[in-house]
Amino acid sequence: MSKRYDIASSIPQRPPFVFIDTIEEVDPKGARTRYTIPAACPLLVDGILPLSGLMENAAQTCATMGEGTVMYIGEVKQMEVSRFPKVGEIVCTEARVIQEWLNILLVECTTQVNDETIATATLKIATITDNAAK
Repeated sequence: MSKRYDIASSIPQRPPFVFIDTIEEVDPKGARTRYTIPAACPLLVDGILPLSGLMENAAQTCATMGEGTVMYIGEVKQMEVSRFPKVGEIVCTEARVIQEWLNILLVECTTQVNDETIATATLKIATITDNAAK
């Protein structure tokens, strides 16, 4: 039986700006999420989820790794997109920490639709524990 994760307690965003439906797995070193692109998605352009939507999905996937931590994207490196997903498609995004130094994470993100990699990016993320952010 798989564990059920609460999205609302995992990310700061709220509807309609939530770009993950399911957290499949998560730990401090990585996460995997799913998102079925709805027709009501606020970032759609002509039925397509654009770069901003793919980035938000990747950022929210990364945010699920930091329970009790505030995460700020400091840099997006090497973003490559082979195609943009359409309404109704399910995007699966995986984030893996590839390097960590003090409170800085280097995270590799891969987004797929039906096992086809459609986007990759490397994000540099600063982390602050929830107590320090207050």
